[in-house]
Parts: sequence; C-alpha cells; structure tokens
Amino acid sequence: MNDVLSTEDIDRIAAEASESETPETLAAALVAAVDDGRLADAADAGYALTVAAEITADTDEPEVAIALAERAIEACERSGDTSTSHPSAIRADALFLAGREEEAMTQLAVLRERLTEDPDAAMLVGEVLVANGQAEVAEEWLTEALDTVLERHDQLESSDPAYDDVAMITFEVLQARHGVRHELGLEHDEYDDLADEMMAELEDSLDDGPVVLFFPEPEFDEALRRWPDLAADHGATWDDHRAITEQELRLRAEHGTTSLATIPATANALATFATTSGSEDPDIPTLEAYRDSLIDSGTPQTPWPPGRNDPCWCGSQAKYKKCCLPRA
Repeated sequence: MNDVLSTEDIDRIAAEASESETPETLAAALVAAVDDGRLADAADAGYALTVAAEITADTDEPEVAIALAERAIEACERSGDTSTSHPSAIRADALFLAGREEEAMTQLAVLRERLTEDPDAAMLVGEVLVANGQAEVAEEWLTEALDTVLERHDQLESSDPAYDDVAMITFEVLQARHGVRHELGLEHDEYDDLADEMMAELEDSLDDGPVVLFFPEPEFDEALRRWPDLAADHGATWDDHRAITEQELRLRAEHGTTSLATIPATANALATFATTSGSEDPDIPTLEAYRDSLIDSGTPQTPWPPGRNDPCWCGSQAKYKKCCLPRA
C-alpha cells in the first residue's frame, strides 16, 4: 500500500480490523504509512500507531503491541497531543497479556492520575482492569475519582468555564464505575442510581434527532444579552457554546445518530417565536420547538463533521482540526 492515508482512512481501517481475516496486514499498513511519511497529516502518527497497536494486541502479539503503543505515546507527545490515555491503556492491556502484570499496574497507575482530568481515562482503565481480573481494583479507583470530581462539580457555578469539562468527566467516571459494579454483581448504590438518571437524560436528548440548534457568534452575544439564563445550558461565552455544541454532536454520533448537522438560530427570530408560543423566556421546550420550526421552513443546515482540514462548521473559517474538533 503506497497511498497517502488521511484521518478518514485510519478511521476506516480501525473499523474494518475486527472483521478482517488478516488484521495484521492492516496494522502493518498503518505502521508503514507512518514510517514512510505517507500520512496526509503528520500529526496523525500517534493515532495511526495507536490503531496499529490495538489491532496487534487482538492478534495475540502482545510484545509487538507494547512496542507500537510506546511509539504511539511518543508520537502523540511529539505532536503536542497530551491525550495519550488510549495508547497507554493498550500498552497496559498488552503487558497483562505478556504476563508482565507488575508493569501493567504501573502503567495503569499513571492513568489513574488522569481519572479526574481526562474523560477518556475512566472507561479505558475500567475496561483493562476488568478484562484482566482486577475489577475490585477498578471499582476502588473509580469510586475515589468520582468522590473527587463530584466535590469539584458541586463547587462550580454553571457559568464557570470549567463547569462543562467537569460535568463531562463526572458523567464518564459515573458510567465506568456503574459498568464495573455491574460486572462485580454489586447492588445499586446512590452513585449507580445517579448514573442511570444521567444516562436516561442523555438518551432523551439524543432522541431529539440529528439537527442541533447553534447560535453564530453575533447572534449568541445578542441572545445572551436578552436572556442571560441561556448560559446555563448553552455556555457563558461563544467558545463555551461551540464546545457544548461539538460535544453534543459527538455524543449523538457515538450513539449511532446519522446525518448530523447544525442549524443557525437568530435572536430576533427566537424572540418572535417565543412570544408567539406564549413564552417570555426561551426554555428548553421552546428552543426545541424553535429548532423544529427552522427545520420545517427549510433553513439551510451545516452538515457535521467536516473534514479535519476543511473550514470549521462554526463559521470561524479556521480548519476544523484547529478550531472545534479539539473542543470535544
């Protein structure tokens, strides 16, 4: 394979690997693309090596997987990407498979420190520990992390810039812990009940369909001036609003929603719609009804996601990979 690989190509290879009769060939192609400089975006080296390591670990070649995961971590760090939880988890899992349990636990201890900072870490740590007979350890670590993030969450106002990040981490730790306790056959406690409640709320929001209401920057500023309470759900700044929208789109994609898009809102049109609907302030049902009215009227939508190197969906004209993609 001599073709240049794009991010989308790496995504495709990752998806095909589980069904392939020769997954090792796919892993080798990814490694060759990195070694030969055939990535469309050199910053994807860490991602490509992470996928290669994961494929290799599933083919019962743990020592090769360990080496690839280590290369992936180094490549991520060289490109300035500090999100190395995924290759670190693969390395830990491969170390277990290689019979190097003490080293595996040392690697997981590094990930343990990220449980309260990285939303990906909780599920990864839980899965690796459970898969390798350490479910009780996973439950202990995740409970400790949950106590910490819930305390931090309770100290923040919804308008605080850190609020959404902490809320996301809280959700991920809750769900990871809930899954581990289910594996252990433990009875529900109050945290398990909270995990179920939050998942139900998420599923309700995902039932709203593929189109997400989005305020372009001047419209967001005007809407927030008229209705300050919008900040609670839509962000205190336009950067927050873009991050929340990107996160919501990504969650819907991860739960199988297709044909995702944003649809632009305007403050004046929303005010008119709210008045007509008999609502002084645009609460969530009013906003959902307003979005539906825009869809019904044929208002142009912006498909999501754009390509990594295409203009961002938010209208900033910056490349997606440099604008809203990292906000997820």
